[in-house]
Amino acid sequence: MIRPFTSPMLRLLMALLRGAIQLFAVYVVLHGHYAPGGGFVAGTLLAASMILPRLAAGSQQARHTLTPRGALVLSSAGILLFAAVGAASMLFGSTLLDYAALPIADTAAERRSLAVLLVELGVTMAVAGAMLSIFLSLAGDEGLEGA
Repeated sequence: MIRPFTSPMLRLLMALLRGAIQLFAVYVVLHGHYAPGGGFVAGTLLAASMILPRLAAGSQQARHTLTPRGALVLSSAGILLFAAVGAASMLFGSTLLDYAALPIADTAAERRSLAVLLVELGVTMAVAGAMLSIFLSLAGDEGLEGA
């Protein structure tokens, strides 16, 4: 990008579009734990909503919203959440990824539903962080000096 756009109309539309994309990402992750693939799609939507201001405002004005360290932390937290929920059933005497053994709800179906939602949130965070890292690397911000 040669220079950032300074149009107030572009900034307003970008803010509305960013909010709509984030709302749709929340819908996808909440619906996605009933259908396969929700966490990945929600993660890419979330990453797109974070990349959008960078594309519209330029690298210097939107630098505070995206940092390589923040993308790494988001991705790591997502992987940690996924692994913690997946392995927590082993602490309660069951096998790996057996969500019915978790003491988080009354019935086994509720336990599985809530645990899958947590896993989908972990996948969403990991994918969003990875997509942001890829974008920042391609944009030339792979160093952690400014983070």
